[in-house]
Amino acid sequence: MNIIKSIAASALSCMLVAFAACSDKDAETLALQSENINKYVAAAAQDSPLLIASAKAQYANDTISVDVALSDSLFSVDRISDPLFDFFTACKVKDNLNKNLEETVNAMAGKKAPMIVTLTDVYGNSRAYELTAAKFRQMIKQPLTQLNYNEARDELFNNFAATASIFAPADAKVKDVTTNFKGGFYDFNVCFEKAAYYKGLTTANLKARALAVFERKYNRLGAMHPAFIQMFKALGVEGFHLIYSAGEKDKTLKTTVKISDI
Repeated sequence: MNIIKSIAASALSCMLVAFAACSDKDAETLALQSENINKYVAAAAQDSPLLIASAKAQYANDTISVDVALSDSLFSVDRISDPLFDFFTACKVKDNLNKNLEETVNAMAGKKAPMIVTLTDVYGNSRAYELTAAKFRQMIKQPLTQLNYNEARDELFNNFAATASIFAPADAKVKDVTTNFKGGFYDFNVCFEKAAYYKGLTTANLKARALAVFERKYNRLGAMHPAFIQMFKALGVEGFHLIYSAGEKDKTLKTTVKISDI
């Protein structure tokens, strides 16, 4: 009987040691990968100072914490919904399917450790987004069209609409700026009080104006610019139209800016 108890105790001890070793290994992996994430986000902040004021990552208490302070007033966290954030992350994940990602996700699953990304905008508002191992695996396996595609696109278009006023010239009286999406192109329609404000312009002039606005807007993204363009494409945005209009009887001026132009 003592021999049986001794064998059972030894087996149990071995199981506990094995479990502890596995747990420690996962923790070591997460600590190491968090250091890599910290280097990546810190570099992103350094390369894109007009978008990111500061960024850091660390692993503690079975949680990977990523804290990002934004510096661009065009981004407010109340317009960055969970579906939009997750879709942006999914685009990045699918572009970085490597061993580090696999090891990180496996270790997150082993420790039941989430990744909490907290964004803070220039208005002092913060919002936390939770990424679990299960969510990462879903991003890896499923096509983008099955990852909150419609919700993410709606939220992206809400963001476009919220900042549409930047396409209104400062030296002209504008009634309003309306937006819509059709056939892969997102339209910014600037309606003037009278056509005289743009009567002397050509399509080439209008495109130059559009490109100037897009340059001011998207050059602020710095090193993150390719990631945003990738997301636009994934959400079916092939380009933009800038349209000047006035009354129904007045001539409408329209130009096209493709994604590749910005």
